[in-house]
Amino acid sequence: MDGNIVLVSTKRQLETDDIILGSCRPVFFRPELDAMRFFAFLCVFLHHTLTPPAVHGVLEKVTLRGTFASSAKFAVSLFFLLSGYLITTLLGMEKEYTGRVHLAAFYQRRIARIWPLYYAFMILVLLTGTIVPRVLPSAGAVAASTLFSGNWFLILGGASLVGGLGILWSVNVEEQFYLVWPLVAKYSGRRSLIWISTITIFSSLAVLMVCGAQGIFSDISLRFNPLVEMQFFAGGALLSIWLPRDGLRVPAPIRLVFAFSGLLCWFLGTRWFGVVGPVPAPAWWMPSALYECVLAGCVLLFLSFFGVPERFFPRKILWLGKISYGLYVYQAIVLTLMPGLPAKWSHRAGLNGVRVCLELLLVIVLAGVSYRWLEMPFLRLKRRSTFIANRNP
Repeated sequence: MDGNIVLVSTKRQLETDDIILGSCRPVFFRPELDAMRFFAFLCVFLHHTLTPPAVHGVLEKVTLRGTFASSAKFAVSLFFLLSGYLITTLLGMEKEYTGRVHLAAFYQRRIARIWPLYYAFMILVLLTGTIVPRVLPSAGAVAASTLFSGNWFLILGGASLVGGLGILWSVNVEEQFYLVWPLVAKYSGRRSLIWISTITIFSSLAVLMVCGAQGIFSDISLRFNPLVEMQFFAGGALLSIWLPRDGLRVPAPIRLVFAFSGLLCWFLGTRWFGVVGPVPAPAWWMPSALYECVLAGCVLLFLSFFGVPERFFPRKILWLGKISYGLYVYQAIVLTLMPGLPAKWSHRAGLNGVRVCLELLLVIVLAGVSYRWLEMPFLRLKRRSTFIANRNP
C-alpha cells in the first residue's frame, strides 16, 4: 500500500484500526485535531458563559471581558475550517485509494454521524419546552430545523421564536456545505480545487462588502449566512491541499506564537471592526475586515495544533474532542436551565467560577452518555461505508 496514504501517529493505532476494520484500509489519524475540537468548543462555551445577559451593546466593545467573550464565538468558524480540511483530505485520499469519490457512501457516513444526535436533541428541546416554556421553539423553527435550514429561519427574523434550537444553526450550515463540497471534490483535480476554494473566499468577501454597503451589520445576518461562512470551509480545503498530511514540524515556541496571534486576530477584529451594538455610522467595509481577521485567526490556530504529537495531549482531552459534537449542542440546554446568580450577592466572581465549572461538568456528563449510548452504535454502522478510517469510536 502507498505509504503516502497510510498516515498514523503510532503503530498501536494502526494495529487497533486493522482489527476493528477487519481489512487493511488506509488510515488518516491526527489526534491533535480532536484536541483542536475541544479547544473550539471551550471557546464557544466561554462565549456563552462570560457574556453578561445585559451586555449585547457598547460594553462588549469597550471592555476586555466583553471583547473576549464576543470574539470567542468565532471558534464556530474554526470548526468550519476544520471540517473543510478533513472532508477535503478524506475525500482526496478516497479518490487516491479507490479511484473515485463515492457520494452515496459519503452521505451515509454524514447521516450516521450527524442525524442521530441532531434529532435526539430536537426531541429533548421539545420535551424540555413543555416544562420550561422559554425553551419551546415555534412550529416554524421546528420545521426549519428539521430540514436543516434553521440558520435561514434565524436570518429571516426568527431569533425570538427558535427557543432551544438556536444552537443548531452551525450544524445546518455544515450540512449545507456537505451538499455541495463532495460534488466539487469528486469532479475537481488539485488545481481546480485551489481555484474553486479561492473564488469561494473572495465571493464571501464580496457578500460581506455588499452587506456593509446595504447597512446590514447584524451579527445574525452575517454569522448565520452560509455565503459568509463558506470561506472557512474553503480555507480548510486550501490547507488540505497545501499542508503535508503528516503534520507540520515546528518548534513549540512558534506554535505558541501562532496560537496567540490567532486569538489576537479574533480579539482585535472584534474590537476594531465588530459591530456589536449601536455605533455611529459604521463603515461599509467593517464586516469584511472583521471576517478576514477571523479567517486569519482560524488559520493561525489550526497551524498551532497541526502536527503536535499525540503524547502532548492527555487522553481525556482527546476523548473530549471526540465528543465535541455532543458538548456543543448540549451546552444550550444546560446553560438555559442553570439558574443565574442574584445581582445583590457579593463575591460573585468566585461563585460565577463555581457555576461555570458545574455547567461544564454537566455538559460533559450529558455528552459522554450520549456518545456512549446514542452515537456509538451509529458510528459502528458508519464504518461500513468508510474507505479512509480517521479515528476509532
